[in-house]
Amino acid sequence: MIKKTTIILLTLMLALSIVSCGKSGADAGLTGTEEITMENIDQYIDKDARFIDLRNFADMFNGGYIAGFEVVPFFQYLEGRALVRNNGWEFSEADVVEPAILENIFGSKEDVIVLMCGSGTRAGYVKDALNSLGYTKVINAGGIRDYKGENKVLGDGSYAGQMVLPAEVTMENIDQYLYRDGAKYVDLRNVADKYVGGYIDSFELVSFFEYLENNALVRNNGWEFSEADVVEPAILENIFGSKDREVFLMCGSGTRAGYVKDALESIGYTNVYNVGGIRDYKGDHKIFGDESFSLNLQ
Repeated sequence: MIKKTTIILLTLMLALSIVSCGKSGADAGLTGTEEITMENIDQYIDKDARFIDLRNFADMFNGGYIAGFEVVPFFQYLEGRALVRNNGWEFSEADVVEPAILENIFGSKEDVIVLMCGSGTRAGYVKDALNSLGYTKVINAGGIRDYKGENKVLGDGSYAGQMVLPAEVTMENIDQYLYRDGAKYVDLRNVADKYVGGYIDSFELVSFFEYLENNALVRNNGWEFSEADVVEPAILENIFGSKDREVFLMCGSGTRAGYVKDALESIGYTNVYNVGGIRDYKGDHKIFGDESFSLNLQ
């Protein structure tokens, strides 16, 4: 009986030993004292810890990411909400303006948290912020630019965090494409037209007749554009900016917008859209005009 009991106890001890050894494998947690870098991160990525990428979502799908990391964007979420940098990337406790946001996102102060970003700068800053709140196991693993491991999901090299534009943007679908980062929205009507007839929010006024014509452009054949019509390309470039930015043009009917589109494309602009005329707009972003308004230039 004693011998049988001994055998059972030895079997249980062996089983416990196997389970214990198993915990040192893929499912074992980190202690927070490890020196984790982009050179050795693959050894730890399947351990029990929080792995957080502080880059923007666009960076993730453009430049790629390491499988196993979740995204908490520093610039697109943490900055201005939880943290305000008062001295560049030099952290001070005064930079933490909403600690509850950080605690909600990063969880228990006893959890191991592994941070990364583009170069390691954001990760180092957030590590200091979390340490100031009592987090004790935060690791800055560095920047993805130094990663050469096998867990990288490649980006497409072009994603900018915005909806892909269709071949045509018109008054019927313009509401879907307003407020795009870096885009230029231009209303080519006269000043009085804007305030009498109304306008679409986010479009700025660059009057064709009151400014562009005879300054930057001279129509030699009505609304039929020719390259000779561009007399001051520098004026157009000053107004519309970078030649690869998205430019959305509108006017009363679409005629001026079409003409200016041709002019911009003739000097190298590649993403210009003639949205058409406000008379066809039935969207939700119209600012109504005042029919009694008259422009007094005196």
